[in-house]
Amino acid sequence: MHTIPRLFMRSADRFGARPALLEPRSDNAVTTLTYDGLRERVLQFAGYLQQQNVSKGQRVMIWSASCSNWLVAYFASLLLGLVVVPLDVNTKEDFLQRLLEITDAAFLITTQKNYTSLKSFSLPFIDIDALPTAELTTAQLPAVEEGDLAELVFTSGTTGQPKGVMLSHKNIVSNAIASLEVVKITSADRALSILPLSHMFEMTIEMALIYAGASIVYARSLVPDTLFRLLATQHVTCMVLVPQALQLFMNGIEREVRRQKLEKQWKTLHKIARWTPFPWRRHLFRSIHRRFGGHFRLFVSGGAYLAPMLGRAWEEMGFRILQGYGATECSPVISVNPIHDHTLESVGQPLPGVTVRIEADGEIQVKGPNVALGYWQNEEATAAAFHDGWYATGDLGYMDKQHNLYLKGRKKNLIVLANGMNVYPEDIENVLQTQDGVKDAVVLGLHEKDQGPTVHAVLLMEDESLAKITIQSTNKQLAPHQQVKGFTIWSEQDFPRTHTLKVKRQEVLETLSQSRQ
Repeated sequence: MHTIPRLFMRSADRFGARPALLEPRSDNAVTTLTYDGLRERVLQFAGYLQQQNVSKGQRVMIWSASCSNWLVAYFASLLLGLVVVPLDVNTKEDFLQRLLEITDAAFLITTQKNYTSLKSFSLPFIDIDALPTAELTTAQLPAVEEGDLAELVFTSGTTGQPKGVMLSHKNIVSNAIASLEVVKITSADRALSILPLSHMFEMTIEMALIYAGASIVYARSLVPDTLFRLLATQHVTCMVLVPQALQLFMNGIEREVRRQKLEKQWKTLHKIARWTPFPWRRHLFRSIHRRFGGHFRLFVSGGAYLAPMLGRAWEEMGFRILQGYGATECSPVISVNPIHDHTLESVGQPLPGVTVRIEADGEIQVKGPNVALGYWQNEEATAAAFHDGWYATGDLGYMDKQHNLYLKGRKKNLIVLANGMNVYPEDIENVLQTQDGVKDAVVLGLHEKDQGPTVHAVLLMEDESLAKITIQSTNKQLAPHQQVKGFTIWSEQDFPRTHTLKVKRQEVLETLSQSRQ
């Protein structure tokens, strides 16, 4: 079972006539591909690739937004023993060129629009919107083993040496199946897909959904009205997202509450819900559940820190929130909160088969079948992060007696003051983000002349005149060594972010440093 083609073929055999992938068209109709239909498309495209005389182990790049044909190309490539290099849809040409040099890829699968935007790129192109077909000669298929490389996922930005995480078939399949044991997805579920398949969080959960025989609905647009229409018309039951997307949904709901001048009733319902059994809460907030289509039951949140206050607000409305924690090098899920009896301050318990230990300096290390093979053609980076089967995450945290895992922040983000005290920026950011008028905040260690670093907040605010009061209010809730000594108002509409909406701290720091010169 521990290869992706075997997982996929097993599901196609079991769930043949059930809907696998649903995709909205420009006319608002939805195209449905059953498990049988998906398998047929995979075999046809694999036949075309086979005729191109590809060989096992060759790399193929997929550069596109998530769609049905993304998975067709993915499964077909892996069936032939190829290695998929997934690229974020916003990848720039210079980075694309660097990855081509590093991976020596055989093909680029992308849209005609993306390909024609490239000025000097010679890799053979396959149009993802019109995948070519041919008859597959099954007798010539290579043997694909669980230890074979399945994906090369590059995690760095456009500066520095890109690191390609080498994920085997076993890494991904074991993580998908283990995740399913905790999240409890079934063939009756329908998931709305809004994250890119180039990100392992989305990819592994989609593998879990397919293993369970569930259906995946792709969203072509992230416009809230479009998403709500899909949630309602497609009977969506679950969604994988990042915390900022949860906040954006909540912002939209609260705007409507204010528009209808129902703020007092809204606060009262939340107070009542805290003392109400979970199944009954959806009746208190029935209008919200109708907006979500009436079938929705849970969110799986990951990729960044989820503020407990935000998670609790959703659970008070009768929406279950499962917070997970992971890293690309772990395929990516390390831990997740169980559906029942969980605390939103924690990122959950390690998945079945995954072992977590906390080193003396507080670093989280992980061991299990999901841990990557290392970094592509980078022995130095591999030796630094992987040792005796353990992966050093670079994250700081601790575990309680119930094996719940808690995060403190990133080792590289840790601010060490001149007096030797440690400051975790994430702790301060969490307090700042609860302040009225603060849309987001980044806390950095800013060096002042010959002194050591001081705690500096960069604020994204609706009303800049409230900044000083915000800092004063925040400092009252912090220990003396944590207190913010200076602040800057971010001049742009938003912070620079990754494709999973994480703030690019280094870019914020560089911009701040340049403005102070």
